[in-house]
Amino acid sequence: MSLEDLLDEAGVPENLIRELQEFGIVQPERRDGRLTYDETDLEIVRAAAELSRFGVAGRNLRVFRSSADREAALLQQIVGPALRSRSQARRKEAIENLESLAAVCGQLKHLLLVRDLRRLKGD
Repeated sequence: MSLEDLLDEAGVPENLIRELQEFGIVQPERRDGRLTYDETDLEIVRAAAELSRFGVAGRNLRVFRSSADREAALLQQIVGPALRSRSQARRKEAIENLESLAAVCGQLKHLLLVRDLRRLKGD
């Protein structure tokens, strides 16, 4: 989708998207000389807009970007060789493993956050 489409769908000001791009939170692709965004970008912008209501700026979201980059690097180390295999069956299995590993990582991250928030609340 175009920037205009993204602005319309997300219902956010353009300066928020520019800020998210500046800090690498949203990374549009260039196609035919124009920046294009996908559904994941839209969901990222929506989440960032919700956080901005609490005073969380784009620069504060770099921690999430760094965390995601580290997780992706770890998963690449685990399944990367199989993803590059010439065997279609091995690549298919690697993609399935990647999806499973990503889900487990997401669940672990959620559980660690819950644990830390409980401590913060004094539970």
